[in-house]
Amino acid sequence: MVINKALLIFDLDDTLVHSRIDFVTLGQWVRGELVRRGLTELPEAELVRMSVSQMLKLAEDYDGSQSTGHAAELWRKVEEAELAGAMRATVEDGAQAVLKSLKANGYLLSILTNNSRRVADTVLERFGLGTFIHTVMTRDEAKVLKPDPTGLLMLKDKYKDQVARMFYIGDAWIDGMAANRAGIPFIGFNCNDPRGISMVGNVSNLPELARLVEDICSAGEGDL
Repeated sequence: MVINKALLIFDLDDTLVHSRIDFVTLGQWVRGELVRRGLTELPEAELVRMSVSQMLKLAEDYDGSQSTGHAAELWRKVEEAELAGAMRATVEDGAQAVLKSLKANGYLLSILTNNSRRVADTVLERFGLGTFIHTVMTRDEAKVLKPDPTGLLMLKDKYKDQVARMFYIGDAWIDGMAANRAGIPFIGFNCNDPRGISMVGNVSNLPELARLVEDICSAGEGDL
């Protein structure tokens, strides 16, 4: 039974909050470790275009074939960087007010993030956002990371009988690719490197996002 306007699924970093994770330095470190440990034969030019999560998947695949434990070591380093970033985090302007308004106006709100549960809960508690969110899905639940669509497909299945429309909102191409693969319309949030992904819009702030989804839903558009 459809009882809500839409399910809005948010990315976390650089969408609702700015966790100040130094992804450039972190990516350089992960690439260096992959090469130093001999975990991939991919050329540097290809590794540079990969997200941290994609590179860590290479380490996991290597471990699976060689019965080694490199990925767990690398993930520990990544979570250290995430936690450090969480403690320096700032919140997107208007986040609490916009989420409160969206929930009051009949939207279901969820989060899908490549962060760990520990990091996501820390950030949401710091900024008082958790009270507005129905489901938080992290890499601990999804197991497979964006741009893989697994997490979005899990949320799609969970809420398919409660909404006619779903949107995923994120800042990065991996968010858009995951949404495209899951068959969920993607709304960019200052998405400056879309890499050919399909978007129904690209907003610059949360009030603009709220207006966009309300316009789409009011027009009866965007059905799955």
